[in-house]
Amino acid sequence: MIKLIDILKEITGFSNWKIPLLSQLKQEFKIEQEMKGNEFWEDEEAFLNAVENGEIVTITPSEDQDIDYRSRTTSYEELLDLIQGYRSYPEFRNKKTLKAIYDGFKNNQPMDYPIVIEDEDGYRRVFSGNTRMDIAFQLGINPKVLLVKGEL
Repeated sequence: MIKLIDILKEITGFSNWKIPLLSQLKQEFKIEQEMKGNEFWEDEEAFLNAVENGEIVTITPSEDQDIDYRSRTTSYEELLDLIQGYRSYPEFRNKKTLKAIYDGFKNNQPMDYPIVIEDEDGYRRVFSGNTRMDIAFQLGINPKVLLVKGEL
């Protein structure tokens, strides 16, 4: 059942999601597949093809529970603690970049869709954008994600 409050949140909440630029998609592929040794797609071209054929979907908190590799932090402090353990900290992820994401949501600035992979059995896993999803949920926003087909 759709509740009026959910419709109002969707209308008045964050509405500036966007497809990541090609350069960003290539970087995500390099980091999340090649550097981490994953084999979700045969190669970069197959990944970009999957993105092109992907679907934009809104993820509710209950649907989020079925997505693997999600941290589901509930506060800035908890999220900061998490990213401090990333290999990309502090060069690419740090307090400043975290604050910029929070501010971006609050100011309705363009935000790349997180990417979630779905296999042929319906199993889902976050590929990129875990931090954006956490912050969205912390701010009461149901994130929109780019749902792409891949091998899990």
